[in-house]
Amino acid sequence: MKTRFKSNTLALVALALTSIAFTACEDDEDETLIETRIVEQATPRYQATITMKEKVNGADLTMNTTNKPYSNLRGQTFNVSRLRYLISDVTFHKEDGTAFTINDYHFVDATDPAHDTYMPTAKVPAGTYNKLSFTFGFDMEDNISFAYSDLNLANWEWPAMLGGGYHFMQLEGEYDSSGTSVFFAAHMGTARNNTVTPTTFEANHFEAVIDTTITVAADFSFALVMNIEQWFEGPYEWDFNVYNASLMPVYDAQRKLNLNGPSVFTYE
Repeated sequence: MKTRFKSNTLALVALALTSIAFTACEDDEDETLIETRIVEQATPRYQATITMKEKVNGADLTMNTTNKPYSNLRGQTFNVSRLRYLISDVTFHKEDGTAFTINDYHFVDATDPAHDTYMPTAKVPAGTYNKLSFTFGFDMEDNISFAYSDLNLANWEWPAMLGGGYHFMQLEGEYDSSGTSVFFAAHMGTARNNTVTPTTFEANHFEAVIDTTITVAADFSFALVMNIEQWFEGPYEWDFNVYNASLMPVYDAQRKLNLNGPSVFTYE
């Protein structure tokens, strides 16, 4: 009996000490979290104003021209009659690996100047950032069919039979094919792969990463420039005679747009 009582007593003492230690750890963690929140709240935050621009070979895009002023690497001339696209999750990165993400999206219609300026509601903490990134389109978590009323009104949905969610881009115009004007429509969204059984649907967004130094010490502004010719250059050299219209269900075309996409954007 004494041995058992002694054993039980020691167990109770050990349990009590463990409880005290655990409580102390919890208190330490709580204090750390509180201190972190205080630091975060004390860090000034500033408004970012992002101007969306579109260029071709360094010149501002001119839409709906009667001629075909632009050319791809194959020498195929083209014009642009429609350009709409979406970016999301703009992120500011620091050298120490920390980052601040604006959990929001911006829809651009290049024919409407009202879409040129993006002023996120979330403000950016003061500091020096060495890299900027954003998602072109939506990632899988956010690409939910009919979830965004403004995009629904813009008829921005991607067909359910092709994977659902939303478009990432609509780039349209005409190109010259042996003296004949031919319509092209480079629409981008979820990639349906029906070359395998069963059919799969692949997320087709990409992350654009731009190395640049941004010092945030007051409200600030910059431009994100879509260099349209890059959609038709590396790593895949686009051929309008192969990929022109009705590309939404074409898996290979969707993946080539994805591969060419990361080099499209620059920072000003």
